[in-house]
Amino acid sequence: MQVFLTGATGYIGSVVAERLLAAGHTVIGLARSSATATRLEKRQIVPFIGDLQQPEGLAVAAQESDGVIHTAFIHDFDDWAGAVQADIRVIDVFTRALAGSGKPFIATSDTSVLGDTGSAIADEDHPIAEGFLLAERAKAEQAVLAAAQQDIRSIVLRLPLYIYGRGGGTSYVPMRLQEAQEMGVTHYVAPGTHQISAVHVEDVAQLYVLAFEQSPVGSIFHAVTESGISEAAIAQAISQATGTPAGRISWDTAVAKWGKGIATFFSINNQVSADKAALQLGWKPQVRRLFLQDICEIS
Repeated sequence: MQVFLTGATGYIGSVVAERLLAAGHTVIGLARSSATATRLEKRQIVPFIGDLQQPEGLAVAAQESDGVIHTAFIHDFDDWAGAVQADIRVIDVFTRALAGSGKPFIATSDTSVLGDTGSAIADEDHPIAEGFLLAERAKAEQAVLAAAQQDIRSIVLRLPLYIYGRGGGTSYVPMRLQEAQEMGVTHYVAPGTHQISAVHVEDVAQLYVLAFEQSPVGSIFHAVTESGISEAAIAQAISQATGTPAGRISWDTAVAKWGKGIATFFSINNQVSADKAALQLGWKPQVRRLFLQDICEIS
């Protein structure tokens, strides 16, 4: 099939593109510039020039494809509500372009919409954390699921706070590694006992392909392979990787240092289950280095 992929040059989307190509699909990747288009062409991805900030232009690519995978998101922690609204505008364009087609439309969210899950391992039926700062993104999820009413096979994949592998990761760990090297100390939010989940980027990419090919309409899936990782343990791994001491900081200090959005990410329990993806889609994550081991590899 021909797949229109946003975020094709990003950390996650680039691996999704690889997996789609390996599965025999044709990938049309969103590119913001001719330079980006050239990079995509070198990876056997057909470029489509466009911009998430001007989403109306994306409708053509969606209509001409057999489905859409939307991995791109504007991570503006200073205006999280604005970032979500921008995403909803993109989702609206895709919904109108795909209406009545029965085509798959996979959009990306994250497990922070569930807020602080405490000691529980939350599944997809866990309630949204109403009023929680980072739960704003649930509004985009609802827009995607509502698209199912217009004969679109819409699906939401929720990703955990940490995605790692291939010598990189989502921005949080590289940011903290660089910060530790520059400041000579690895900070974490006290008390450091809160626990999170993580997933390897290659396993995430495989789940996108499985969901695109076979997921039931209106589904939500979590994508995690590991839980029980404490903030203190993450700080200790960064400490070992950078040769810097680990030190606790208060919530107020964390907000002043990172901003409220990122500080919130670093100070909640957020563990989830991916049993649903395994049972319904046959998702079988591969055994690779664990998250904390991987931190040392990207230092």
